[in-house]
Amino acid sequence: MSASSIVMSSHWGREVRHKYITQESKALVVVFPGKSYSAERSLLDYAAKLAREYGCDILLLEYGYQSARAELKREEIDIVAEECKAAVASLPDYGQLLFVSKSMGAIIAGTVAAEMNLQQKTSHLYLTPVADSLPLLRKSRGSIIYGGSDPTFTEHHAAELGGLKNLRVYRIDDANHALEVGSVNESLAVLLVIINFYHEFFRDALPG
Repeated sequence: MSASSIVMSSHWGREVRHKYITQESKALVVVFPGKSYSAERSLLDYAAKLAREYGCDILLLEYGYQSARAELKREEIDIVAEECKAAVASLPDYGQLLFVSKSMGAIIAGTVAAEMNLQQKTSHLYLTPVADSLPLLRKSRGSIIYGGSDPTFTEHHAAELGGLKNLRVYRIDDANHALEVGSVNESLAVLLVIINFYHEFFRDALPG
């Protein structure tokens, strides 16, 4: 296993450093952070650790505005997607892709897959996606995990995805947008449940 950084310029005037972990796999996991939720935070960090256990190569993306410590404007989301497309395109061709995204990252991941014509070989793990990502979710295959107390993606939004055989939708009762609940102990118990959903996602997505 080897780890390196892919350094690229960004619209925000600061370089971004995407972390690239290779272990000679034919499958690549790409981690798309949330608006204010970096790849180092628990939900994405554990997903990346599991990806490594399943033998995948991993690309941990950093957004330009995050590197610059700037506030993201709504009209700049397309710029983030373009920069992420460049990062994915810089890598060798993989036979299989798994996109793991948090919150706003669902829009970026869905856009990258669609605009690079990668849908056929991409499985998505969407963590607390935002409502604006619904059109992209419908065109995807994979799993969605959302919190029952998350105002950005409600049961109404989840119901709009009902009947789609290409998506599994999991609701975590009483969980917020970070998939946390009342106490620390309860949140840790929820995290174990979520990690079991991760295992299910990887087992379904990867060849036996």
